[in-house]
Amino acid sequence: MNSIWSDHVQGVMTLYLSRKLRFDDIFFAQYEKLFNLDHNRDLIILEIGCGPGALAESLHRWYPKAQITAIDRDSNFISFAQENIAGIDFLEGNATHLPFENDFFDVTISNTVQEHIEPSAFWGEQIRVLKPGGVCLCLSARKGIHCSAPCLKMTNEEKELWDSIPIGR
Repeated sequence: MNSIWSDHVQGVMTLYLSRKLRFDDIFFAQYEKLFNLDHNRDLIILEIGCGPGALAESLHRWYPKAQITAIDRDSNFISFAQENIAGIDFLEGNATHLPFENDFFDVTISNTVQEHIEPSAFWGEQIRVLKPGGVCLCLSARKGIHCSAPCLKMTNEEKELWDSIPIGR
């Protein structure tokens, strides 16, 4: 049982209620535009670092055709989510060793998680579990953090294209 975060950093209800506010339906239009996910597809979504489940709960309302799995390493968060939120598979697990097959998810999403995990392990696992063409959504509350995933590095061809475009047109 791991409860370091919920016991020593942020309690279950504090985190749940603050995220419930952050992902309230009044903000859905903004998230919908930002996420750019197809409501008509039967998406398979993984939330990494779900805490007590508020974002997963909102995703379940916003994308009712989606199958949502949410994972966190804190036992107290997962217990709370399993007992209070229906329609989502909540699992205890580690973001750097995701217990899923390769190429399984259409979307991975995390909220203020990447700041706490070594970047190559965090991004590498998401690349592994995302289907080809899958979408990785990473929300962060910290300014100035720039950890680009290796898959987002500009190719030589892209660099040549951008370098060939005259500035000021």
